[in-house]
Amino acid sequence: MKTAIVKSESKFDRYTGWLENFGLSFEVLDHSESGDGIGKLEECSGIIFTGGVDIYPELYCDWDTPETKGTYNPERDGYELKLMGKAFERKIPMLCICRGMQLLNVFYRGSLIFDLEEMRGTNHRKVAPTQDRLHYINIYGGTMLHEILGLEHAEVNSSHHQAVDRLGEGLIASSRSEDGIIESIEFADKTDKSFLIGIQWHPERFADFKNPVSKNIIERFIEEISKVKLQNV
Repeated sequence: MKTAIVKSESKFDRYTGWLENFGLSFEVLDHSESGDGIGKLEECSGIIFTGGVDIYPELYCDWDTPETKGTYNPERDGYELKLMGKAFERKIPMLCICRGMQLLNVFYRGSLIFDLEEMRGTNHRKVAPTQDRLHYINIYGGTMLHEILGLEHAEVNSSHHQAVDRLGEGLIASSRSEDGIIESIEFADKTDKSFLIGIQWHPERFADFKNPVSKNIIERFIEEISKVKLQNV
């Protein structure tokens, strides 16, 4: 049993260390390597979409700006959207973290807030290059996230300046920050669908992996991928 995990541009060792801590084998899918990654994905029981650079704005009907031109990685965007489509086709569990959650929303034709400080007057960026911001979230009862965490409120880390705006088709918010920013998403109707959760925080960056917003997330993901039956592997 193993999961696929897409390669991020920074702090990727935090993800792999997190998975190793919980004894989960993984296959790294890197857009910069030859091949499309589908073959490797076929050998995995789930997939994790990681954080990283902003998603190219034209993918969600927004405009690039002179200040941000050239800072995107459209090759990674296309690569991961293809993987996401294949994962949905196979109905395998999916965990989408930070940028991964935003990509999930874009996949379902949702939109993103281009810059939280400029457009919403709130700051969710890290407080220093090596220190994430911390803030509280309110978790909605009756959601899968509430079931997983068993909490109505939690403190999470924060290292982003974009966020989900208009929800993608068939998705609901399962938590929001105290300033109203969507912090997690999932299917509204989970009937006959695979496990799917998107979270804006970084569970792999907690100093204490026993924290429910880290531990409960990965343990539930492992439980879900253990149910997947692979063919011809």
